[in-house]
Amino acid sequence: MLLQIPNAVQDTINQIATTTPQVVQPAADISENYFTLLLKGGWILLPLFLLLALSIYVMIERIVVLKGLGKSDSVWFARIKDLVYEYKFESAEKFCQAGTNSYSKVIAAGLSQVNNDIEAVQNAMQSEASQQVTIMERHMNWLGITASVAPMLGFLGTIFGVITIFFNIAQTNEFEIATIADGLYQKMICSGVGLFVGILAYSGYYLLNGQIDRIVANMDKYSNDLVNMLRGGGKK
Repeated sequence: MLLQIPNAVQDTINQIATTTPQVVQPAADISENYFTLLLKGGWILLPLFLLLALSIYVMIERIVVLKGLGKSDSVWFARIKDLVYEYKFESAEKFCQAGTNSYSKVIAAGLSQVNNDIEAVQNAMQSEASQQVTIMERHMNWLGITASVAPMLGFLGTIFGVITIFFNIAQTNEFEIATIADGLYQKMICSGVGLFVGILAYSGYYLLNGQIDRIVANMDKYSNDLVNMLRGGGKK
């Protein structure tokens, strides 16, 4: 005698047998490229990107300039020593004027006053050194401004993002991820970009200042060497 299957169980079996299996569809690829993601930061990113471009330009331009102004070797100053010891001050001055680095300009300024007293030589070199420092520090203030302003612009974008969140909640009367997503995007992207630009400018500013300090220290060394040679009466 066959076992009788209850009607409820039979109905369930039939339903399973006739139901088309549901294949789990892969989630739609909703990942966005970085550019599209950044656009969610809003208009505040425009000045941040401008500051970023300006900072990169200033850093590259200053690196090239400082490399030229701080370039030196032992040969050129050895040649100056020989000319000074031989009392060929005019030739030494012309030799320095032909140079392109800051050291040559400073030494040439000192040699131009060699017929006066030592104090005049020192004052001439100090004045020229100040001009060279001004040339080396040109445009550096933009890095300082960017390092200070960029994080504040990022914070301003964060405030706008919070405003967007509350505005969307007020409009929809719903507190869901979909409602606050735009504001969250704006908050985090603006903060991140602002900090990135600020850190980049801050690092570049102090690294370049360190290079300027090394050039200034070398200028002082060469200036003192020239003064010592002149005080020695041009004797080795």
